[in-house]
Amino acid sequence: MTTKEKIIGDCMEELPIIDKVHGVGRLWDFNLVVTDPPYNIGWKYSDKVNDKRNNYFDWCSDWIDKCIDSLRENGIICIINYPENNNILYKIMIDKGLTFIQQLIWCYPTNVGQSKRKYTRSYRTILVFSNGKDYTFNPHKQQYKNPNDKRIKERIKNGFLPNHYDIFEFNLCKNVSKSKKNNGINQLPNDLVEMLIRTYSNEEDNILDPFSGNDTVIEMAYKLKRNCVGIDINRYDQNV
Repeated sequence: MTTKEKIIGDCMEELPIIDKVHGVGRLWDFNLVVTDPPYNIGWKYSDKVNDKRNNYFDWCSDWIDKCIDSLRENGIICIINYPENNNILYKIMIDKGLTFIQQLIWCYPTNVGQSKRKYTRSYRTILVFSNGKDYTFNPHKQQYKNPNDKRIKERIKNGFLPNHYDIFEFNLCKNVSKSKKNNGINQLPNDLVEMLIRTYSNEEDNILDPFSGNDTVIEMAYKLKRNCVGIDINRYDQNV
């Protein structure tokens, strides 16, 4: 039977407790970390948390260290963020000795954020790193991008399976979405989280989200028969 746990607290303080050795082993160790951390854009998550930091990347380096400490061998970390942030986090994680698997792109349709000086942002990137080379990979198959191409038609005719691409289109979780929770903070779409969990873990594996927010990661992990722990400094059900 799988389990799930929500911890209210700062992940910088709670992760070392999770990692603490008790007798023959840890309280928890994780096969997969999936997280959508603060983006350093001044978003006010609650009366006590604003994500704008002068030392943002130093802070990220610290919590990434603590996540690495909690990983099993061949464990995976997936970080969802704006590409300009993940570009810097990429080097930080390389310098920590992690194995770069790849960068995924999450595209979403949007009609907001138009600027007179910039194109509208409609994607985020997902960094995927491992602390080993024998990591889990259960690819999410997608239909061929060019199904009318003569060669692709021949492949389909001969029974070749659809391909697995590194670009995914999932709608944002909007205010009108059925799964939207009424707490006013950014919420990941279930389909995106399900894809990452299915791809990089197996049933009975242990999943961690150190910035669990709406708890999408731990709820989807539990639904998919994984054990899961979420940490967040806010108790959002009290901020509705």
